[in-house]
Amino acid sequence: MAEAVAKTGEYDIFNHQMYMLPDAAEAGVVIPLDEYAARGKPSFDDIPKTLRNEMYYTGKLYSFFTDGDQTILALRQDLIELAPARKAFKAKFGWEPGCPDTWKRWEELASFFNGKKGQNFYGITLDKDLYGAQEYRSREFGYRWWQGRYASKNKLMLDRNMKPLISGPEGIEATREMVALTTYMPKDIFGWGTPQNYPFFAQGNSFSIVAFPSIVGYAQKAQGTLVSGKVRSCVVPGTIVGGKLIRRSVQPAGTNYMVSRYSKHPEAAYWFLQWFTGPEVGNRAIADPDGFWDPFRPSHLRDPRIAAKYGEQFLHVTLENAKIAVPMLPLQGNREYLDALDVNLQEAFHGRITPEEAMKRTARAWDKTTDDIGRTRQMEAWRHVVEAGSYFDAEGY
Repeated sequence: MAEAVAKTGEYDIFNHQMYMLPDAAEAGVVIPLDEYAARGKPSFDDIPKTLRNEMYYTGKLYSFFTDGDQTILALRQDLIELAPARKAFKAKFGWEPGCPDTWKRWEELASFFNGKKGQNFYGITLDKDLYGAQEYRSREFGYRWWQGRYASKNKLMLDRNMKPLISGPEGIEATREMVALTTYMPKDIFGWGTPQNYPFFAQGNSFSIVAFPSIVGYAQKAQGTLVSGKVRSCVVPGTIVGGKLIRRSVQPAGTNYMVSRYSKHPEAAYWFLQWFTGPEVGNRAIADPDGFWDPFRPSHLRDPRIAAKYGEQFLHVTLENAKIAVPMLPLQGNREYLDALDVNLQEAFHGRITPEEAMKRTARAWDKTTDDIGRTRQMEAWRHVVEAGSYFDAEGY
């Protein structure tokens, strides 16, 4: 945004998170890359459709990316395999503990695999408190995870006239579910980002976590981890809608690369990005033992370097999550939209307002943001997002 005003030409490439593209495009500080791509013919074919859609805005190509940050659920396999625990869990809930198919079943797992220091937990003595779940709940993070959960209700966040749908039953249910699950998390979770969540899980303090895919590699290989070889990767849970299970992960971050309008070398910048993010160099970066980029292309399964780093069980799961990933409201002003959601979710998480009130307040704020930016132009941009299939066949448009 500073370069949009200053126009210095000092920068050729901007590296940003995926959902920030619309504001950059509307500010005129980045350029469409379609003309270059027509000649370069970059390899996008095996990038899952919804992730590929995030490279575009209003039908034009603006960005490349190399990092699949779609969410994943990780469980403590060693605790699941405790025979007495399995028997007691099935007797109580009626199903074998493992990767849950619904959000409700994840909550059941979290409520069961939860204990206090010194407790005899189905044959093992807990040497520390065991929490049932972790999921980001802090300011600037919790709202990201809400979007995948809401999308699994098979409802769009906005209708064709940009009227918010989130204050309906689906938004209230998603919020209520997140509030309920928080019961089984450490009290400090409200102040934690990745630097706190990752070590807490890796040091054996909790049973499960929904996070970025890199949590699995971290838990397996980080210095001081106590759960190496004990982690099971799962496709994110979903919601039964009309008798059908719908799962949706979310792309809560991801790194994308855009070319500055004021670059002195825009074409050179384009060719660098095509090379840098293409399968050959991109795979090398993802396979780097010290790297933090995550797999997202099916072809990553066939790269022995990536398979050796992550393990095939994780790879199959994270690539399934990539196929069902939804974007973080890819519209101009999404900082304003998402901050309103964030603020009101925080109020609900802390019990200061009900889930119903949180969604009502958010919907009112979204309407105001739309009017401030211009409803007609937002309707057109949202139409491109929906028609591209970024939210699959969700209802409400």
